[in-house]
Amino acid sequence: MRYGSVCSGIEAASVAWESLGWQPAWFAEIEAFPSAVLVHHWPDVSNLGDMTRIAAAVRAGEVDAPDVLVGGTPCQAFSIAGLREGLSDERGQLTLSYVELANAIDAKRRERGDPESIIVWENVPGVLSSKDNAFGCFLAGLAGESSELQPAGRKWTHAGCVSGPQRAVAWRVLDAQFFGVAQRRRRVFVVASARKDINPAAVLFEFDSVRRDTPPRRETQPETSCATGKCAEGGSHCDNPVNPHPTLNQSHNTGGIGASNQEIFSQRGSGLVSDAYSNISRTLLAKENDSTAEDLDTYVLGYGGGNTSGSIDVATACTAHGVRMDFDTETFAVHVAQDPDVNRELAHTIGRNHGQENAIAWGIPGNWIGRAPENGGNATAPMRNLSPCLTVADKHGVVIAFSSKDYGADANSGSNLAPAIALQTDVTPKASIELAFTLKLPSSSGGGQPAAAMTPDLHVRRLTPIECERLQGFPDNHTLIGWRGKDADECPDGPRYKAIGNSMAVPVMRWIGERIAAALPVEAPAPRNWQRPFLKWAGGKYSLLPELYQLIPAGKRLIEPFVGAGAVFLNSDRHESFLLADVNTDLINLWQMLEADPLRVMDFARNLFESGRTEDGYKSIRANFNAQHMNAPLRAAAFLYLNRHCFNGLMRYNRDGFFNVGFGKYKKPYFPEAEILAFREKSPQCVFMNADFRRTLSLAGDGDVVYCDPPYEPMPGTAGFTSYSAGGFSWDDHQDLARCCVAAYQRGAKVLISNSTAPAVLELYGRHGF
Repeated sequence: MRYGSVCSGIEAASVAWESLGWQPAWFAEIEAFPSAVLVHHWPDVSNLGDMTRIAAAVRAGEVDAPDVLVGGTPCQAFSIAGLREGLSDERGQLTLSYVELANAIDAKRRERGDPESIIVWENVPGVLSSKDNAFGCFLAGLAGESSELQPAGRKWTHAGCVSGPQRAVAWRVLDAQFFGVAQRRRRVFVVASARKDINPAAVLFEFDSVRRDTPPRRETQPETSCATGKCAEGGSHCDNPVNPHPTLNQSHNTGGIGASNQEIFSQRGSGLVSDAYSNISRTLLAKENDSTAEDLDTYVLGYGGGNTSGSIDVATACTAHGVRMDFDTETFAVHVAQDPDVNRELAHTIGRNHGQENAIAWGIPGNWIGRAPENGGNATAPMRNLSPCLTVADKHGVVIAFSSKDYGADANSGSNLAPAIALQTDVTPKASIELAFTLKLPSSSGGGQPAAAMTPDLHVRRLTPIECERLQGFPDNHTLIGWRGKDADECPDGPRYKAIGNSMAVPVMRWIGERIAAALPVEAPAPRNWQRPFLKWAGGKYSLLPELYQLIPAGKRLIEPFVGAGAVFLNSDRHESFLLADVNTDLINLWQMLEADPLRVMDFARNLFESGRTEDGYKSIRANFNAQHMNAPLRAAAFLYLNRHCFNGLMRYNRDGFFNVGFGKYKKPYFPEAEILAFREKSPQCVFMNADFRRTLSLAGDGDVVYCDPPYEPMPGTAGFTSYSAGGFSWDDHQDLARCCVAAYQRGAKVLISNSTAPAVLELYGRHGF
């Protein structure tokens, strides 16, 4: 699969789809810094720049029409931060240019007989409710409708599909937090295609049983607490470590919450436990929060839900009130007592494992960082919430953890630290500025590295560019490049923050790519064109090549003691070299002469084909052949002539060693020049021997693959043909062959034999373990 990417940015799609084996055909990006990132990582892929000019280039055949078109046109025209000007904003107009490009690609692909493209588009959820119905216009353009589509209500739902005269279109809001990254990033993803064998809805929609974000419930708050509290009746993780813990996940079951959990009440969610189980660690309190309660250490404190001054009694459903992520619409929780943590180097996002005390998560909005002293300085009482979504216009803060007893005043280095942020081990917390480690603690082996500073009066640092890359799912230092004449280690942070914030989340794009790949019809492999031998041969295996190809194992060298016309080795692509033998001297002479002097042999053969068209001419050439009056190249040419002109291509010798097959009376025998030239391509890998199977098989050993196709033992009551040479092939020869094959196998060779199903043959090889 090849894809074209518009508004490419730093190419989340390419990072995500590399594991699928998909290749970029071209990019389209006009911003300078993201363009430099593209050149750094994909120097061989063209950046076409302005996406509005690509449609004309595709129609003219100047730009490839790829299998997939992917892009996230600028979202500022539909976001609150961008004042939501929609299609009246020139950035919003790029959405319609995207439709034009998709139409041009499909038209070109139909023109050249290829299936239409698959279209993937991304934007902010605000596009679903823009005042000019931009999303309805976009859907109409993709679907091929003549007028804009209208939502059933005041705005478009978060998931849906339409089908028009041109394409089927599906859309869905996906949140990156449910794909393995530590940020809430909700985006609309659209998949569309005119292909009849692709259903966009099957790409984006999942069965409820496998969804990663179940939709919020709409019951009133007390009813929700009561109903979901019943989940404790069936036994919780606290009753039995085998039961799943009612938060997000677990890694160390015994005793409660796993060591690497984020104790956040998410949309995936768990039930609120009722006050009937005072000895169960609560996910969120369902009764009055009393800080003096004797069993407070068994509770989880809940915050948010419209209460901005303290903890709450009843949790609201997460994101049930809209798309905002704030104290009024979100409920989040902090667990009190947690498991001991065996990993002392990794700093967990939220939770106190060693100190057995509360850890509280703080989201740090950008306008609280770096505030001038005259404007109040950094905030000292931030809201308790999740780290907000990455944006291009914001400075992002770390999540802070502290002791529940006195909000961090008793924090000290060592095991009493809340592991979301750890202090440097060689400082005194109350006497000096303390270094906070967001991702790693310093280890005894020197593995942890200091991050940035945080003082006891809550001066907080920004997230570093590498942390933002991780929050989007990019490899570390994906955006660390040489920039404007400076080396990569001097790359400024500003353009990195902007490029990362503008990007899509890599894990979400990877999931969409995997879903598209799974939805593609499984194409039957194209039938293989098997190479025909240039000789006719009784018992040749050309017609059985599809079956034999599956049976003959790969190996370094293929050994054929009965090479015949060579159909097997001529079609082998699983072996590096070939040892090919036969007792027919004239056959091996032909192979060797074509290998050594092919042009001379072919010239002789053409002359014989011209002079020996009649039966008298045939008999004259046969007589000279039997009289041994020819040199090796001419004898090889005569053997080829006799093979193509004799009756049924039967190469038979009498007891005196004379070739004795009559004239075949063909009107114009075929001269196999193309087949001979095909052999010449293979001949450097080949060694030919005029030897019987005993000598040939004695050379087989470890790494070799042996294929034996001897003259078949006739079925009872029939006469078989075994006179490929003067001596024939007796039953004693069959028995010796079986023994030699066993010996070769014992030396490490892999052996495959074909023969008749005569009872004696089955008994013989069965006795030898075949």
